[in-house]
Amino acid sequence: MERAPSPDQHMAAARRRLGHLAALDSSTDEAERKIRDAAMKRLAVVDEDLAKARPRAILHDGAGDAYLALTSERARLLNVIDRANTLLGSADEASP
Repeated sequence: MERAPSPDQHMAAARRRLGHLAALDSSTDEAERKIRDAAMKRLAVVDEDLAKARPRAILHDGAGDAYLALTSERARLLNVIDRANTLLGSADEASP
C-alpha cells in the first residue's frame, strides 16, 4: 500500500507551485508593461498624425476616411493602455 505524502512534502510542493506562480505573475506583468509602453509610443505617433490630418479631413472628402481610421486606432490604443494599467494596478500606472 502506498504511503500518503507527509505534511512536509505537501508544504514543499505548495511552495514550488507558489514560486512557479510568482514567476508567471512577474512575467505577465513585464509583458503588460511592454504592451502598454508600445501602445503609448504608437499613441504619440497617432496623435501627431491626427493633428496633421485634421485640416485635410475638413477640406478633402477622401482624407476623412484616413482621419476616421486614426481616430479608431487611437480609441483602441487607449483601451489597451487602460487595460494594462488596470492589470498592473495604480502603483505602476503610466498615463498617456
